[in-house]
Amino acid sequence: MTELLEVCITCESLEFRRVPSIPTYIEKINKSIEQKTGSVVEEYIEKNKKSVREEKKRLKSQEYKK
Repeated sequence: MTELLEVCITCESLEFRRVPSIPTYIEKINKSIEQKTGSVVEEYIEKNKKSVREEKKRLKSQEYKK
């Protein structure tokens, strides 16, 4: 691309600009695992619910001094 154009080939206008193109070395990264929207959040919530239940059981089994 060393040539310099002064006139648009299509419409023969003198006012035109070159639109930069996306370089060929940039590739879109595809996720190998497709996940449903919000699945990560739901998984996190379930893990925390489980840990809260376990903590409640542990605390109920302890004896406290009055």
